[in-house]
Amino acid sequence: MTLVLEQWQDVPQNCGRPIPGVGHQNPRVMDLSQRATTADQQRIELAMDALVSPGSRLLHIGVGNSSLALRWCDRDLAIIGLTVNEREMAHANDLQLNGYRTFLANKYSTDLDAISGPFDFIVDNNPASFGCCVEHFEKMLTNYARLLHPQGLMVTDRRGMYWCYENGPMRLRFEDLQTIAETYPFCVQRLTDDVFALQRTS
Repeated sequence: MTLVLEQWQDVPQNCGRPIPGVGHQNPRVMDLSQRATTADQQRIELAMDALVSPGSRLLHIGVGNSSLALRWCDRDLAIIGLTVNEREMAHANDLQLNGYRTFLANKYSTDLDAISGPFDFIVDNNPASFGCCVEHFEKMLTNYARLLHPQGLMVTDRRGMYWCYENGPMRLRFEDLQTIAETYPFCVQRLTDDVFALQRTS
Protein backbone atom coordinates (compact mmCIF):
# COMPACT_ATOMS: atom_id res chain seq x y z
CA MET A 1 0.00 0.00 0.00
CA THR A 2 1.16 3.54 -0.69
CA LEU A 3 -0.15 6.33 1.48
CA VAL A 4 -0.28 9.80 -0.10
CA LEU A 5 -0.80 12.74 2.25
CA GLU A 6 -0.80 16.15 0.61
CA GLN A 7 1.33 17.95 3.23
CA TRP A 8 4.01 15.21 3.32
CA GLN A 9 5.72 16.34 0.13
CA ASP A 10 9.07 16.70 1.96
CA VAL A 11 8.85 13.28 3.66
CA PRO A 12 11.07 10.60 2.06
CA GLN A 13 9.37 7.44 0.87
CA ASN A 14 12.16 5.30 2.35
CA CYS A 15 14.73 6.73 4.78
CA GLY A 16 17.10 3.74 4.68
CA ARG A 17 17.62 3.88 8.46
CA PRO A 18 18.47 0.54 10.10
CA ILE A 19 16.62 1.80 13.21
CA PRO A 20 13.57 3.72 12.02
CA GLY A 21 12.20 6.83 13.67
CA VAL A 22 13.91 9.92 15.06
CA GLY A 23 14.81 11.28 18.49
CA HIS A 24 15.81 7.98 20.12
CA GLN A 25 18.83 9.47 21.87
CA ASN A 26 17.07 12.55 23.25
CA PRO A 27 16.00 11.84 26.86
CA ARG A 28 14.13 15.16 27.07
CA VAL A 29 11.40 13.84 24.80
CA MET A 30 11.90 10.08 25.09
CA ASP A 31 12.01 9.65 28.88
CA LEU A 32 8.74 10.81 30.39
CA SER A 33 8.82 8.35 33.27
CA GLN A 34 9.12 11.07 35.94
CA ARG A 35 7.17 13.83 34.22
CA ALA A 36 3.55 14.86 34.65
CA THR A 37 0.97 13.36 32.33
CA THR A 38 0.53 15.59 29.28
CA ALA A 39 -2.79 17.31 28.60
CA ASP A 40 -3.39 15.31 25.44
CA GLN A 41 -2.71 12.00 27.18
CA GLN A 42 -5.18 13.02 29.90
CA ARG A 43 -7.81 13.76 27.25
CA ILE A 44 -7.30 10.34 25.70
CA GLU A 45 -7.71 8.60 29.05
CA LEU A 46 -10.85 10.60 29.89
CA ALA A 47 -12.39 9.87 26.49
CA MET A 48 -11.72 6.14 26.92
CA ASP A 49 -12.95 5.85 30.50
CA ALA A 50 -16.44 4.76 29.52
CA LEU A 51 -15.16 2.42 26.78
CA VAL A 52 -12.69 0.33 28.78
CA SER A 53 -14.32 -2.62 30.52
CA PRO A 54 -13.11 -5.68 32.45
CA GLY A 55 -11.37 -8.10 30.13
CA SER A 56 -10.32 -5.46 27.61
CA ARG A 57 -6.87 -5.80 26.06
CA LEU A 58 -4.90 -2.57 25.50
CA LEU A 59 -1.64 -1.83 23.72
CA HIS A 60 -0.11 1.45 24.90
CA ILE A 61 2.53 2.87 22.57
CA GLY A 62 4.97 5.09 24.49
CA VAL A 63 4.15 4.37 28.13
CA GLY A 64 5.60 7.60 29.57
CA ASN A 65 4.88 7.66 33.32
CA SER A 66 2.41 4.74 32.99
CA SER A 67 -0.56 6.94 33.91
CA LEU A 68 -2.83 4.89 31.67
CA ALA A 69 -2.00 1.63 33.46
CA LEU A 70 -2.28 3.30 36.87
CA ARG A 71 -5.70 4.71 35.97
CA TRP A 72 -7.20 1.36 35.01
CA CYS A 73 -5.15 -1.14 37.02
CA ASP A 74 -8.23 -2.11 39.08
CA ARG A 75 -10.41 -2.95 36.06
CA ASP A 76 -9.07 -6.45 35.38
CA LEU A 77 -7.45 -5.48 32.07
CA ALA A 78 -4.51 -6.81 30.10
CA ILE A 79 -2.26 -3.88 29.21
CA ILE A 80 0.88 -4.24 27.10
CA GLY A 81 3.09 -1.17 27.13
CA LEU A 82 5.77 -0.45 24.54
CA THR A 83 8.57 2.09 24.79
CA VAL A 84 11.95 2.77 23.20
CA ASN A 85 13.29 4.13 26.50
CA GLU A 86 14.79 1.84 29.15
CA ARG A 87 13.97 4.23 32.01
CA GLU A 88 10.30 4.23 31.08
CA MET A 89 10.28 0.45 30.99
CA ALA A 90 12.07 0.20 34.36
CA HIS A 91 9.61 2.64 35.93
CA ALA A 92 6.65 0.69 34.55
CA ASN A 93 8.01 -2.63 35.79
CA ASP A 94 8.74 -1.18 39.24
CA LEU A 95 5.03 -0.40 39.63
CA GLN A 96 4.25 -4.14 39.61
CA LEU A 97 0.66 -3.59 38.48
CA ASN A 98 -1.48 -6.65 37.84
CA GLY A 99 -2.03 -7.29 34.15
CA TYR A 100 0.57 -4.73 33.04
CA ARG A 101 3.68 -5.75 31.11
CA THR A 102 6.08 -3.51 29.23
CA PHE A 103 8.60 -4.17 26.49
CA LEU A 104 11.25 -2.27 24.57
CA ALA A 105 9.99 -2.03 21.00
CA ASN A 106 10.06 0.38 18.08
CA LYS A 107 6.62 0.85 16.55
CA TYR A 108 8.06 1.82 13.15
CA SER A 109 10.10 -1.39 12.80
CA THR A 110 9.49 -5.09 12.60
CA ASP A 111 9.57 -5.21 16.43
CA LEU A 112 5.77 -5.23 16.50
CA ASP A 113 5.73 -8.47 14.49
CA ALA A 114 6.48 -10.25 17.78
CA ILE A 115 3.51 -8.70 19.63
CA SER A 116 0.46 -10.95 19.84
CA GLY A 117 -3.00 -9.50 19.43
CA PRO A 118 -5.77 -8.98 19.13
CA PHE A 119 -6.28 -5.81 21.17
CA ASP A 120 -9.49 -3.91 21.80
CA PHE A 121 -7.57 -0.63 21.96
CA ILE A 122 -4.24 0.74 20.80
CA VAL A 123 -3.33 4.09 22.36
CA ASP A 124 -0.76 6.13 20.43
CA ASN A 125 -0.64 9.82 21.23
CA ASN A 126 2.06 10.56 18.61
CA PRO A 127 1.53 8.23 15.64
CA ALA A 128 3.77 10.14 13.20
CA SER A 129 5.59 12.60 15.49
CA PHE A 130 8.82 10.58 15.56
CA GLY A 131 8.47 9.19 12.05
CA CYS A 132 11.31 9.09 9.56
CA CYS A 133 9.64 8.14 6.28
CA VAL A 134 6.40 7.02 4.68
CA GLU A 135 7.45 3.37 4.45
CA HIS A 136 8.08 2.98 8.17
CA PHE A 137 4.87 4.84 9.03
CA GLU A 138 3.00 2.43 6.75
CA LYS A 139 4.69 -0.49 8.51
CA MET A 140 3.27 0.81 11.79
CA LEU A 141 -0.24 1.14 10.33
CA THR A 142 -0.09 -2.38 8.90
CA ASN A 143 0.87 -3.70 12.32
CA TYR A 144 -1.90 -1.73 14.03
CA ALA A 145 -4.47 -3.18 11.61
CA ARG A 146 -3.12 -6.67 12.30
CA LEU A 147 -3.13 -6.23 16.07
CA LEU A 148 -6.63 -4.76 16.46
CA HIS A 149 -9.79 -6.77 16.95
CA PRO A 150 -12.44 -6.15 14.31
CA GLN A 151 -14.15 -3.00 15.64
CA GLY A 152 -11.08 -2.28 17.83
CA LEU A 153 -9.89 1.32 18.16
CA MET A 154 -6.54 3.04 17.70
CA VAL A 155 -6.94 6.19 19.80
CA THR A 156 -4.97 9.42 19.44
CA ASP A 157 -5.24 13.16 20.13
CA ARG A 158 -5.19 16.23 17.88
CA ARG A 159 -2.27 17.84 19.75
CA GLY A 160 -0.09 14.73 19.68
CA MET A 161 -0.86 14.17 16.00
CA TYR A 162 0.25 17.66 15.06
CA TRP A 163 3.39 17.86 17.25
CA CYS A 164 6.60 16.71 15.53
CA TYR A 165 10.07 16.05 16.88
CA GLU A 166 12.31 19.05 16.12
CA ASN A 167 9.49 20.59 14.10
CA GLY A 168 9.71 17.83 11.51
CA PRO A 169 7.32 17.42 8.56
CA MET A 170 5.24 14.42 9.63
CA ARG A 171 2.23 16.18 11.11
CA LEU A 172 -1.22 14.65 10.97
CA ARG A 173 -4.64 16.27 10.81
CA PHE A 174 -8.10 14.76 11.20
CA GLU A 175 -8.44 14.84 7.41
CA ASP A 176 -5.29 12.69 7.15
CA LEU A 177 -6.92 10.03 9.31
CA GLN A 178 -9.72 9.98 6.76
CA THR A 179 -7.17 9.44 3.97
CA ILE A 180 -5.55 6.65 5.98
CA ALA A 181 -8.97 5.02 6.37
CA GLU A 182 -9.34 4.99 2.58
CA THR A 183 -6.13 2.95 2.28
CA TYR A 184 -6.28 0.68 5.34
CA PRO A 185 -9.16 -1.29 6.90
CA PHE A 186 -10.23 1.56 9.18
CA CYS A 187 -12.99 4.06 9.61
CA VAL A 188 -12.58 7.32 11.54
CA GLN A 189 -14.38 8.31 14.74
CA ARG A 190 -14.39 11.51 16.78
CA LEU A 191 -14.53 10.50 20.44
CA THR A 192 -14.36 14.18 21.50
CA ASP A 193 -13.40 17.45 19.83
CA ASP A 194 -9.72 16.54 20.30
CA VAL A 195 -9.60 12.75 20.64
CA PHE A 196 -9.93 10.68 17.48
CA ALA A 197 -9.91 6.98 16.68
CA LEU A 198 -9.23 4.72 13.73
CA GLN A 199 -11.62 1.80 14.06
CA ARG A 200 -10.76 -1.55 12.49
CA THR A 201 -13.51 -2.42 10.05
CA SER A 202 -12.74 -6.03 9.09
